[in-house]
Amino acid sequence: MLHSKNPNFTPPFPGSVVKLISPQGTFSEQHGTIFPFIAYDHGKPVGRIAAIINRSHNTYHQDRVGFFGFFECVDNSQVATALFDTAANVLREEGMRLLRGPYNPSINDDCGLLTEGFHAPTFVSMPWNPPYYRGLYTEAGLESVRTLYAWMIPLQGETPARVNKIVERLRKRARVSIRSINMKNLEYEMTVLHRLYNATLDRNWGFYPISLEDLLHAAEDLKAIADPSLILFACIEDREVAFSLSLPNVNELFHAARQRKGLLRFLEMALRVQFQKPKDARLCVLGVDPEHQNTGLSALLFYEAYIRTKARYQRSEVSWVEANNTEILEGAALMGGCRDRTYEIFEKPL
Repeated sequence: MLHSKNPNFTPPFPGSVVKLISPQGTFSEQHGTIFPFIAYDHGKPVGRIAAIINRSHNTYHQDRVGFFGFFECVDNSQVATALFDTAANVLREEGMRLLRGPYNPSINDDCGLLTEGFHAPTFVSMPWNPPYYRGLYTEAGLESVRTLYAWMIPLQGETPARVNKIVERLRKRARVSIRSINMKNLEYEMTVLHRLYNATLDRNWGFYPISLEDLLHAAEDLKAIADPSLILFACIEDREVAFSLSLPNVNELFHAARQRKGLLRFLEMALRVQFQKPKDARLCVLGVDPEHQNTGLSALLFYEAYIRTKARYQRSEVSWVEANNTEILEGAALMGGCRDRTYEIFEKPL
């Protein structure tokens, strides 16, 4: 087993080795560094992990949290523990005091370990892993510190009369208008999203501000899959004060193309994304400017997202939602939803 600065280590089982596969993988010059490792058993790859230093997170929170992500492993606790130990040692050497994950590579990307709900492929930008992973985590000494939920909302029925009355009352009181994103003026719309994202999600655990540069980069991927009718802004006096972002579940199309091999698989994926519409969508994020929180605006925007998604899709997954976010969870339940999957974030002192 090779550490980044200490190669003198006795392998945890015969024939084992964990190798740093590049001298120093770049997270980004702005945000931090990734150290990627692969575990081998007698020359056969059996697992991987990345130790992650997120300078943006640590600067914002004034702490020394080291992260791990991109974890894959056979069902073998010795291999998993060797991987976690390797990541922990690298981060400890870099001055970190806590190991947290999985983040791939940050909280603004895929994160969390799936611990309940293995019945079907996960939705777009939500991770999947085998059920045995949780045991590997706990045997390596990691403990769950946060629980995240994915709620599934069927879109076939009528909205409850009680909800319609509440929404109409809120609409009149707030004097709010709802508009969809303008994809022809995407750079401006990204500046609006940037302002609202950083202002509205600040109270979320583990949040750190996203840069406009990163958001503009993400917009290039967004254009390939976005449905403009599902990206909404709530406006008061012509100023955007809240937003919701839903995406078509393109994972459906990718999963359908899995039967193909090689180049044919990628061609089929591209054709399906271009010409076939997914049946489901995912509500990824909903945020309200602090000045307008606790006014019912989040409920109104949640309702609008539901109505507009219902016009084009069969189901909507609301994910991920922290277990203590009662406002969104109660709203999802009120619209006929139920908890479909559970994810967890783990930590270990260094």
